[in-house]
Amino acid sequence: MEINRLWQDNLKTKIKCFFVQLFFMKYEFITSKFPSSVENIRDAEVIVFGVPYDATVDFLPGTRFGPKIIREAANFIEPFDVELGKNVLEEVKIFDLGDLEPVRGDAKKTVERVEEQVKEIIKMKKFPLMLGGEHLISLGAVKAFGKDAKIVCFDAHYDLKEVWQGCDYAHNTWLRRAAEIIGEKNISLIGVRTGDEFEYDFSKKMLVNPSIEDLAKFVKENKIYLSIDMDVFDPAYAPGVGTPEPFGLVPAYVLPIIELIAKTSNIIGMDVVEVRPLEDRKTEVLAARLIFKSLLYMSQI
Repeated sequence: MEINRLWQDNLKTKIKCFFVQLFFMKYEFITSKFPSSVENIRDAEVIVFGVPYDATVDFLPGTRFGPKIIREAANFIEPFDVELGKNVLEEVKIFDLGDLEPVRGDAKKTVERVEEQVKEIIKMKKFPLMLGGEHLISLGAVKAFGKDAKIVCFDAHYDLKEVWQGCDYAHNTWLRRAAEIIGEKNISLIGVRTGDEFEYDFSKKMLVNPSIEDLAKFVKENKIYLSIDMDVFDPAYAPGVGTPEPFGLVPAYVLPIIELIAKTSNIIGMDVVEVRPLEDRKTEVLAARLIFKSLLYMSQI
């Protein structure tokens, strides 16, 4: 009995020491979290969260792994920006909230969960930064902001289909649903180069592939929700997406546009979506750098 008791006590001590060591890890290195500059959500300016969802993708699945690989890439690129001479982790207070659990069999309920989460972040007076995941999740953020913001969306596709394969909540219908909330005139699409004739007709009230001058007028002193679908870039730069499309944008062309939006408007929320894993890791590295750049541009206002 005494030996058994001593063994149990020794085991308890070992277990206790093990968890204490974990809790007080001095040199912990985590790549499953987006690089954060604060440990408490109350101190944050930007709250990052992922939505690992790709249930309505009809071509190349895997964007549900997007939040994970964007985080990994963000941990392996420099937070210091040579162009701006600033470190994003010193300029912006970032906190990673983790991933939102989607409803696998219900796209609409998943959107509702995103909406609820973004509303909570808005209540805290923080900036929501969402990682995806298919583009449908952006609809939840738009619903959370309501008519309070215009949308600037970088995308190779219109995403304006009325319905797709019997579903009105899908990765290529989300902007149609968003237009029903905020109106077509409050949406600008940049980088669009494919779609059907019905989407083309519906988009005529929107600002599509605008000149820099027209975009500047559209965003000036307005609240903007910024959505970046990584398929807006040419597949040479971002091959790891759900629906790649040739003849896309060059990253160096996009950066000045984002900088213009950041400096002339009030960006109140942002997402980067449609990233899926490939061996070359190009797409998530570009996505992570775009996020760092965008946050720094906004911090300079």
